[in-house]
Amino acid sequence: MLSRLYNGLCMHKREFAETILNGSKAIDCDTMSLEDIRERYEQIHGTLEWFNSKKARILAEAVFYASRYRSPDRYRLISKVLLQALEYGLDYVLGRVSKDARSMFNRSRRVCMEAHRANGFIRLSPVENANGRFMVGKADFQHDISDLVLRYFARRHRGWKIYLITGNKINADIEQTALTAQTACYLENSVVKTASLANLPFDPPGDEFDLLWETYYESQYIEGRKNLALARKHLPQKYWSWVPEGNKLK
Repeated sequence: MLSRLYNGLCMHKREFAETILNGSKAIDCDTMSLEDIRERYEQIHGTLEWFNSKKARILAEAVFYASRYRSPDRYRLISKVLLQALEYGLDYVLGRVSKDARSMFNRSRRVCMEAHRANGFIRLSPVENANGRFMVGKADFQHDISDLVLRYFARRHRGWKIYLITGNKINADIEQTALTAQTACYLENSVVKTASLANLPFDPPGDEFDLLWETYYESQYIEGRKNLALARKHLPQKYWSWVPEGNKLK
């Protein structure tokens, strides 16, 4: 709405800081009331009858997930789609009439699907010591969903602090493990923090838990019924590092 009111470019703070425009005059929408912005907008461009509707919440959810899609143009794409909603109406965007709207909703679906798979497939190992109780898992995400996954497991395991170790990625294109520096992410006052494995308040769990899962998997495994296509359908190969049996599936 501000972009249309001032006929200016709408950019995310992070995106703005990385451009040559950094230092130019800008309006920070976080310092303004949404109701004030809406009132000024409707005085000039007419009433937004759909603003608080159920359909608007569908758009808001799509924007929420699309903003986590890792791509340099993610914020520009979202801004273009929102501007289309203001100019042509909400149904124009929800109906995926424009290429931009189709792209944004597709990105939203991919991010949402990755978060859903992470919640269902990541396995946590319990660790207890004098510093507290911890649940530790391994995961490498394509998109910015670490906080969503950490909050999900925090709700499931109340009283435990959740840590996710990254740097275990399996490259689906060349089918080999890409060795990267391992770090751990966790929540502190609702903010995602990272730490090196050497600075964790516990010793990272060994392979015992993974071996238990591999033993169970092998007890159910039938070589003649191996179906990689079906395995990839349920859990794409780029996520096989999440589960101990991922090495078996390779």
